[in-house]
Amino acid sequence: MPAASPDTGQIAAAINLRVRQLEAQGITGMGLANHMVGHMQDLQRIYETTSDRTLRDLCHRFSAFKRYARLMEEMSERSQAMASAGTHPHADLPELPGPLKASLVHVMRAAAELEREFQAAVDDGRSGQAKRLTAMKQRWGNDLQKVVLEFRSADLPPRSQELVQNALKTMAERVAKIGQG
Repeated sequence: MPAASPDTGQIAAAINLRVRQLEAQGITGMGLANHMVGHMQDLQRIYETTSDRTLRDLCHRFSAFKRYARLMEEMSERSQAMASAGTHPHADLPELPGPLKASLVHVMRAAAELEREFQAAVDDGRSGQAKRLTAMKQRWGNDLQKVVLEFRSADLPPRSQELVQNALKTMAERVAKIGQG
């Protein structure tokens, strides 16, 4: 495969930036993974569409991206080990239906982008971004309400509903704090 496409490089750079922002706030390990949940699909896409050489190049160029990728690999290995041992706490839950999964991924990615953009504006002193960021936050809130309604009307096991609701609640709390100092 050729060198990383601009899209792949941009995704890795965005992940790198957000990891650096979070680490500057003292967020590491599982806390970092929880904050970065909106980037999991992007990381997976990079794994699926790039060569080993390109992945090595991205890791060399973006050290925080590399740390995130390693963290997610370690978590994946632990999850697989628990599944193999029959000790995974969510092994009995079915995979989410495609449309629900897509809606959830959309709202998670949008939250991750909003958090990253806001922190970049703060870091760079770009106070003129307030209207754009407020509009992004409002769109995200509207999208979140739609996803919550989709999940409430879906025929999913109560534990699946609870897991999704908890994840969305945590994300909504973080987004609500954006811009509050």
